[in-house]
Amino acid sequence: MMHEMKPRRNDSVDVAMDAASYRIELSDGRSFRCRSDETILRAALKAGLNAPYECASGACSSCKCRVKSGASTMLWEAAPGLSDRDRAKSDRILACQTLPRSDMILVLRAEGELPEPPPERWLAAVESCVALNAMVMRIVLRIPAAVQFLPGQFCLFEIPGAGRRAYSMANLPNGEGRLEFLIKRKRGGAGTGFLMERLGRGALLRIEGPYGRGYLRGSSRPIVAVAGGSGLAPMLSILRGALQSGRAGIATLYFGVNGTQELFCLDDLVELAGGSRTQIHLVTRDAPPAVINGLPNSVGLVGDAVLAKETALQDKDLYVAGPWPMVDDLLTRTVGAGRIPADRVFFDRFL
Repeated sequence: MMHEMKPRRNDSVDVAMDAASYRIELSDGRSFRCRSDETILRAALKAGLNAPYECASGACSSCKCRVKSGASTMLWEAAPGLSDRDRAKSDRILACQTLPRSDMILVLRAEGELPEPPPERWLAAVESCVALNAMVMRIVLRIPAAVQFLPGQFCLFEIPGAGRRAYSMANLPNGEGRLEFLIKRKRGGAGTGFLMERLGRGALLRIEGPYGRGYLRGSSRPIVAVAGGSGLAPMLSILRGALQSGRAGIATLYFGVNGTQELFCLDDLVELAGGSRTQIHLVTRDAPPAVINGLPNSVGLVGDAVLAKETALQDKDLYVAGPWPMVDDLLTRTVGAGRIPADRVFFDRFL
């Protein structure tokens, strides 16, 4: 029996009225509508389908699916989420990068209903851009509506000349439409180069979200949060969300960088550490002082510090965000080593 999924309520102010609409049918009989100016992933999530994805920006292959019929185009033709073998088969696509050009039939695994807020598209205004150190900038955007997302999720920025880039929110959902991002410059990166050199107060930027599965869950277990570099943004949101919810148990954050000159948001961390329910540990690879701004600091890699101090991970929830080698290494040494069940680990790999 065919069943067409209806879109959830859409408050977006960025809707192309002249966009064509196509029917996307899945192999299990469910279907949904997708406009010619939106990705298949976004349309599936808007329809309430729990479609698989991770990065939502073409770098991984989590949303890869097979086309049985229909025409489409790719936003990023060279997206690394498709291998040379996938391209040779010519019927593999990434749902996060694909715009339909006709009705389509797909082999796409979508299990159950979407547990997160569906993504919207916005034309956001830049409220402020402030350098936090030589490599990291705090960018605050404002959209003309209340912001709905889960602590730990991210948005996609549509950057002129650079395509789509994913950045995590550091603040909490709010009625003022305020979104705060901590963005680290990528050497030679066109996206971060544009944001840090050409973006100013009052500029307009198209964004889409929320996305991400590494968000705060409603468990009562203590939290261990691990941030590498700008992975601090989603961890700040998660810790703030846990405190706001009155969640029981102590939350512990490990924030790792290469050197003390790369530290940022220390005032935010000191404020979090001022309560009795949050502990902060800085971890730097150089030979720093043992205390920085009143926060304990250790030398080495952040993953090593976590494993040395957290001897009872089985009883906690683990949240991790940062560069993919750091995340994958920590997952291998925790979940892979049997230190914590996989269903208690939530992560965001920066690819």
